[in-house]
Amino acid sequence: MPTLTMQSIAELTRVQRGVVSMWRTRAAGTPHPFPPSLSEDELLFDAEQIASWLEVTGKGNNADAPLEVLLHSSMFEEMRGDPEAASILSLLHELVGGPLAEIQLGDVREVLTHHALDLLVNQEHLEELWAQPELLSTVDELAEAAFSGRALLERLVDAFSRPGGAWAPSALTAPGIALVVDLLRTLLELAPRRLDLQGSGALQIATELARVLGDKDQPRFGTELSPDMSMETRAALRMLAAHAGPDHVVDPTDWLDEPHLALYYDQAAGDPMAFFDHVEAMLLDLGHANIAMVIGPSKLVLDPLRDESLRAARTRLLLPRSESPAPLRYAARLPKGLSRFGGRRRLGLWVFGTAAPHAGTDWTVYGEHADTSLDASSRAAIAADVAAALAGGTSLTAHAFLTGTRVATGALLRRRDLLVSPLAEPTRSGGESLARLWELDDGALSQTLALRATEENRTDPSLPWAQALNGLAREVRGTRLPSQVIGAPAAGSVTVIGPEEVRDPSRLGQRAADRLVLEQTVPRSILTLPGDVVFTAEGGAAAVVDTAGGHLLQAPARVLRCRPAVHATRVLHPRVVAADIAAQEGRDRRTWRLRTIPAEALPALDAVGPLLEDRRAELRRRLDSLDQLEDELIQAVAAGTLAATLITPEKEN
Repeated sequence: MPTLTMQSIAELTRVQRGVVSMWRTRAAGTPHPFPPSLSEDELLFDAEQIASWLEVTGKGNNADAPLEVLLHSSMFEEMRGDPEAASILSLLHELVGGPLAEIQLGDVREVLTHHALDLLVNQEHLEELWAQPELLSTVDELAEAAFSGRALLERLVDAFSRPGGAWAPSALTAPGIALVVDLLRTLLELAPRRLDLQGSGALQIATELARVLGDKDQPRFGTELSPDMSMETRAALRMLAAHAGPDHVVDPTDWLDEPHLALYYDQAAGDPMAFFDHVEAMLLDLGHANIAMVIGPSKLVLDPLRDESLRAARTRLLLPRSESPAPLRYAARLPKGLSRFGGRRRLGLWVFGTAAPHAGTDWTVYGEHADTSLDASSRAAIAADVAAALAGGTSLTAHAFLTGTRVATGALLRRRDLLVSPLAEPTRSGGESLARLWELDDGALSQTLALRATEENRTDPSLPWAQALNGLAREVRGTRLPSQVIGAPAAGSVTVIGPEEVRDPSRLGQRAADRLVLEQTVPRSILTLPGDVVFTAEGGAAAVVDTAGGHLLQAPARVLRCRPAVHATRVLHPRVVAADIAAQEGRDRRTWRLRTIPAEALPALDAVGPLLEDRRAELRRRLDSLDQLEDELIQAVAAGTLAATLITPEKEN
């Protein structure tokens, strides 16, 4: 007799488990009480009784719950214990289009011969299966509950991604699945291509893609077919055969000339060198009309690599070579929250491919999506970015990339990391910048600085946040201050600087803490120094330079303290750092990049900074005066204390 647990009832009706407990309590004494438990030791319920109760009461968020009850029962769990037999019979149920218990074994063999499924269905195994009429009836009942053998296969394959399942280490969240599926759909729509699956991770994604594509849109799925395939692999391939058709699951070696999209996905990459070797082998087999997409941990795909052997391996496989004709066209850090069981694991993306002959060769588009939302519009924008990066030509200039930056492929791949900010590529030559400065300057710069154009240098002046903290700057955390400590400024108090003041510097001086109370409650409080860059990432990045220092730093605000230039040729400057932090799109500091400046330029920037700040203060005062002028005029005219008439010039005779 099929049974249900409290949790399986909750999953069936798509509610929380506590809701099921509430149903049991509140339904007692009503005309339709909740079915009684079958066991005193554990809460088990008759599946048929639960289906009847749900049909009468209409409880839950699944209108089809009374029909699907067996899919959540012990009957399905028992069948799932033998995924080999369950997936074979589910596929056959889909192919024959009817109950297996009513089909003769000879008819089944004819179906298999017609579809050439020798590697997915073992003929010798069939006799053993057909000798178990109860098993055939079970599959028939479950397929009816799932509405088809194909849907039953989907549910069986879904179980591989459950906690503890064979595919759990590479499982993606629902938004992560939607993003990868949208990327694949867009790439497959560029031109008809076979989807070649590299490893079980790619096969897992392919099963998700097959669900959302219509029968006419299903591509060929290329994968190595061998007798040594795992039970999970064979079950997943049977699911693809049920969706796309048995003739759409092929061995790539039999279709060498067919254009294809190679997909390699390894979320954990436990052996980094094996990861790079696999990608390199895949690229060497890639033809001129083909595309390759790689999804792996960001720490290997994009981040700086301390291990020189790993760094050399990554550079070797990414640099364009004659034997590897498909260069890196798109690289991106993918949004957070993609890994289902990997905690805060971040994933990166590579897309390789050629473009039209007239489109040029030396470009790569980098997309920074660490903090990009995973709604439908953002997913579509990322997919469109990848398509434009592959197309090249006018697409690179006409397309509005979502936080995308086009860089020279060679320059990008020779870096220690592949993380790029929009500040990395200068937009003007030295002569153009000098002309623009002359146009904007009203005398402040020309009287202080001697400027000249230098030879054009396209080197990246920026460096990642982590590298900036390695000798060029120091990060200081703020202090968590109790609300009762903060009050109005008074004698013996210290001014507080926190996120409020960072976002609106005019508010600095409105909050303070008594030094004596502060010493008693927060004895290890942090005070700023002159030149500290106070920043916050909460609610969007913002930063300000504390020129005076001596302010009490309130968390979650932090300080980046630039170190003096001693032996370094390039250094960080507080004003430049503050501008770079304020320009960042996301909260993840690992994605932030800061521009460095030549050490010899420090005196010039230090001298011009106060002059520009004085000009800003003067202009603010003039703006405030204009605001007061307008307010006073309106107030007086509205109150009737002044009469205002327009002065018209007298006409000459």
